[in-house]
Amino acid sequence: MKRTRQLHLWIGLICSVFILIQSITGLLLSEKWLTGSAETEMRPPGAISQTSNSMTPSVASDQGTAGATQGNRPAFNGPGPGQDGANSLTGFIKGLHEGKIGSTNVKWLVDLAALSMIFLTITGIILSIKTLRAQGIQRKKRRVLEA
Repeated sequence: MKRTRQLHLWIGLICSVFILIQSITGLLLSEKWLTGSAETEMRPPGAISQTSNSMTPSVASDQGTAGATQGNRPAFNGPGPGQDGANSLTGFIKGLHEGKIGSTNVKWLVDLAALSMIFLTITGIILSIKTLRAQGIQRKKRRVLEA
């Protein structure tokens, strides 16, 4: 039992660092204002830019945009029209990561979950360090009493 607790403590401590990193970066990617980035307007390719005077069509810079091409063939954009993209498991998971459940905006809930994970992970690391220190002190006391 003692070995299982030690294993749980060390695995939890190591994994918590990765959970903390993922929570922080997820929150930063979700909330652009935290990094000082301004929200940029997303336009489909071929749409006319309203801000430029030359009225040139915007160019898709990423392969995931509808209508984007890769070489001479269209880039993969996920399920096409008539396919079950929005209702599939992948579509549901993507929606959750964007802060949407169906058509309901729950971005605040995703941000709250990220903040909770950050808080729980930091306090877990602190408690783990305190536990490790207490175990070290107990070992030293046992060594002194045995000697």
